[in-house]
Amino acid sequence: MFAIAPRTVNQSVSFKSTMRRLLAALGSVLAPSQCVLCDLPGLPGLVDLCADCLAEFPRAGPIDFPRAGSFELVCCPWSFGFPVDELVRALKFRGERGYARLLGTLLARERHACGPPYPDRVIPVPLHPLRWRERGYNQAAELARFAARELGLSFEPHALRRERATREQTALHLGDRAANVRRAFAAAKSLQGLRVALVDDVITTGSTVSAAGDALRGAGASAVELWVVARTARRYTSPRA
Repeated sequence: MFAIAPRTVNQSVSFKSTMRRLLAALGSVLAPSQCVLCDLPGLPGLVDLCADCLAEFPRAGPIDFPRAGSFELVCCPWSFGFPVDELVRALKFRGERGYARLLGTLLARERHACGPPYPDRVIPVPLHPLRWRERGYNQAAELARFAARELGLSFEPHALRRERATREQTALHLGDRAANVRRAFAAAKSLQGLRVALVDDVITTGSTVSAAGDALRGAGASAVELWVVARTARRYTSPRA
């Protein structure tokens, strides 16, 4: 469990800053990692989370988004609730890129539990260049980098590119989400005969990852796995009149 909740796990405050965690990492050779939620020793492998706090991560239910069956395997361990949601938001919107190591490593361990065969390439869902320049990094690529490292797999950050600057999916109705990302992705190289893993941070309807998966198959991938940190509750805006 989390340590004594009101004092050590406060949903209204930020987690430790990246700078504090980087400074702590400098001493990791001599001292164990620390849990970002309760300050107890972290898990082996420099995972900044203790076993009890990890056990409190909200597990995802059955993966039933449209076209989930088009993926050879879907690894989406958690639902988008506290503290997973705050960790993802800190990574995605507040520049706390240090959480990519934590979440990417944990995601890889969840995939490892599924067993072989493992993919030949680990590929992130790409950002459009305009969005990348605005944010300065791609959170999916940061996650994929550490997930691939944990499993000793090949990380291919540029195998897929985003052709169009699409609208934010969160503000769109279900039908609009699919149309928004249709033909938005293209493979930058041949993936003929390769088993690949597509990595993203969060899914809701699965429209984005489905479109990206189509591009990977179009480039010759023989099987496409989907690795995602969390699944949100499906909340759509009202249909347009």
